[in-house]
Amino acid sequence: MATDYDAPRRRVEDEAETDSLEGLKAAENDNNGMDDDGDIVDSFEPPMDDLTGEELNVEVIPRQDNEFTCSSCFLVQSNKRLSHMEGNDAICMDCA
Repeated sequence: MATDYDAPRRRVEDEAETDSLEGLKAAENDNNGMDDDGDIVDSFEPPMDDLTGEELNVEVIPRQDNEFTCSSCFLVQSNKRLSHMEGNDAICMDCA
C-alpha cells in the first residue's frame, strides 16, 4: 500500500474509526464527490464501443542499417543518438 508522506498525521483514535468498514463508508459519504483539494470529481465511465472487429492498418518498417535498438528503453533510434555500448547492448543518449 502506498504511503503519502505529505499527508497530515492522524491521531490513533481517528485511525480506529476509519479503518473499519463502517468508518470507511462514512468517510466516503463525507467527501460528497470531492477530492482532497475540495474540487468536484466527476465519475469516469469507459467508452462502451465494441472494437473487437476493428483492425489497425499500420505499416511496419524493419530497423535500418543506420539505426539501433536501445537496450534500456527498447526504442529504435538513429545511430547519431548512440551514447555508448555496454558489451553487446547499445544505450541511447536519453538513457545514458
